[in-house]
Amino acid sequence: MREKRFNLVHRVLHWAIAFTILFLLLTVLLRMGWMNKDGVGEIIRQQLDKSGTDLSSKDAGLIGKAVRLPMWKWHYVAGYVMIGLYLIRMVVMLVQGVAYEHPFKKGLSATVRFKGWTYVVFYVLLAASLFTGMMSLYGPKSWHHGMSVVHIKSLYYVATFIILHIGGVLIADAGAERGIISKIISGDGPVDNGAGAVVSRDKAA
Repeated sequence: MREKRFNLVHRVLHWAIAFTILFLLLTVLLRMGWMNKDGVGEIIRQQLDKSGTDLSSKDAGLIGKAVRLPMWKWHYVAGYVMIGLYLIRMVVMLVQGVAYEHPFKKGLSATVRFKGWTYVVFYVLLAASLFTGMMSLYGPKSWHHGMSVVHIKSLYYVATFIILHIGGVLIADAGAERGIISKIISGDGPVDNGAGAVVSRDKAA
């Protein structure tokens, strides 16, 4: 019988969360780079200047912000999607359990314990990012600056986790957990037969 390590719900949530986070980070990169309001505004100001039309840097920045707004609205949409996925993920974890070793569990190796802590920190920081994002929009005006700062910082931490996660998975797939990448995609994969050879799950069974 074919063994499955990651069920369909786990895999769908994993990839939905992953792609939503990547999309959110993409909108942030666009906001900071190509669609930076000051950069876009300066291009507009220079073009108008060639035709003899004066435009202040402040007004150019406001126009640049307006040009960027349709793109940035997708950041809000993805944020709402991420909140929904996060809540579903928490419910699934309560019902089915977590896919990683609890870091407080006794007898764990340092590597496994570190892996568990990275997941705990990730979910805490992701919750902080979602909460501060909502508060920066709908919270008291006096909270806006502080919430925005924490929101931006938490996104950097989430990006750091993604890098660590991808690196850890690649290392695991090449070592002690060979086939883990195929398992998170299809739900099953090759296993090590203990003699250094990789065989299919059907043959292993």
